[in-house]
Amino acid sequence: MVVLRNEHGHYEYLVTNEPTCDLTRLVTRKRSRWRIETLFRDTKQLAGLAACQCWVDQALVRHVALVLLAFVALQGLRRAPQETVGAVKSRWQADLLRAAQKPPPVLRATPPHFRLKRTA
Repeated sequence: MVVLRNEHGHYEYLVTNEPTCDLTRLVTRKRSRWRIETLFRDTKQLAGLAACQCWVDQALVRHVALVLLAFVALQGLRRAPQETVGAVKSRWQADLLRAAQKPPPVLRATPPHFRLKRTA
C-alpha cells in the first residue's frame, strides 16, 4: 500500500495485488488514469458518447468511432491550448444560432424494427 498526497493536500491510498510493483510506476499509472477518466467524461457530455441508441454491434462501433472523431475535431478547433472543448462546442453552437442555421438533425442509427415503441 502507498499513501500519498494529491494536489489538494488530501491523502490517497493506492493498493496493488502485485507485491513487486515499482512504487514510481504505480503512482504514474494512477495519475495517467485520471486523463482517461476525464476523456470519457468529456466524450459523454460533449460529443454524444452517452447518447448511443444502437442495438447492432457494427452501429455501436461506428458510433464510438464518430464520437471520438468529433471530439478530436473539437480539440482541433480550440483557439488556444487552454480553451476547453466545452467552450469550443458552445462557441460553435452560438455561431450556428447567430447565422440562423438549424442544427443538424439527430441521427437514428437504429433500424425501425429495433426501436422501442412509445406508449402513452
